[in-house]
Amino acid sequence: MNLKLLFFANLREQFGFSQKEFTLSKEVRTPEEFLLIMSKQIGGEWIKLFEDKILYKVAINQDLSSWKDPIFEGDELAIFPPITGG
Repeated sequence: MNLKLLFFANLREQFGFSQKEFTLSKEVRTPEEFLLIMSKQIGGEWIKLFEDKILYKVAINQDLSSWKDPIFEGDELAIFPPITGG
């Protein structure tokens, strides 16, 4: 399964990239499952992101989504902190 991941704000600095293509050996059904797999396979910052995911927003193909919404082959995931205004 191929996915494109975009990171914004502090995640970009934390992980050292703003976008990256991932090829996974199995199908992933949700953004939450993607983070769980990455935290188990890579560990480190991925574990922290999985544990703190409630603090972040996720978009699938540029539509604000939930961590449990379905994802499919070739989708684009974007993870970013909540946006505040003043």
